[in-house]
Amino acid sequence: MKTDKGRFSRHSFPRLLVLVPHRDVRLPMRAWSGSLFAAGLPGAWSFPWVAPLAALASPLPEAELKSLAHALREHSRPNGGKFTAGPSAFAQLPFATGGKPAFAFGPSLDVAFPSAFFAIEDSAPLKQILPVVLGAALAYDPPPDGLPAPPQISFRASALAVMRFRPLPLGNKCVGGYQGELSFEWEIGKLHWLPK
Repeated sequence: MKTDKGRFSRHSFPRLLVLVPHRDVRLPMRAWSGSLFAAGLPGAWSFPWVAPLAALASPLPEAELKSLAHALREHSRPNGGKFTAGPSAFAQLPFATGGKPAFAFGPSLDVAFPSAFFAIEDSAPLKQILPVVLGAALAYDPPPDGLPAPPQISFRASALAVMRFRPLPLGNKCVGGYQGELSFEWEIGKLHWLPK
């Protein structure tokens, strides 16, 4: 869920550089998240439909985000600027709860980066998150068998943004035999669209 910006401004939360697809991608991803939940994946609604690219040690200036968006578009032009989803995969996120690492789960994306993309001038380097997946769920354990295949999607229109997030603990509650964080709150900052 998106949250009030004021709640995040008073606290320090992990930050991610994320690739945000055009809103047309949300419909098939929303349907897939629903089918994942119905198939028994408890965290299927716990991650936004964005692709985490890197963990940030500090905020990125707007000029850097614009520069990264331009560099990523130029590097993707040989493919027509298109990003295509493939098989589902897990990408480890930069936090753990109860000693267990958390993963974004979703279709893998064929994103190729310029060689200097994760080395920002005058800033701490970005810690790349691999593989690149378009998030549809938050997972702490291997998924159950028999999950539906991800949707076959591709998109050109996309933006870079900084996302801040945190898991919402359940305390001692156990939901559906699953102990851990199932809810997640996030804030996605200003979108920096990749140029046409």
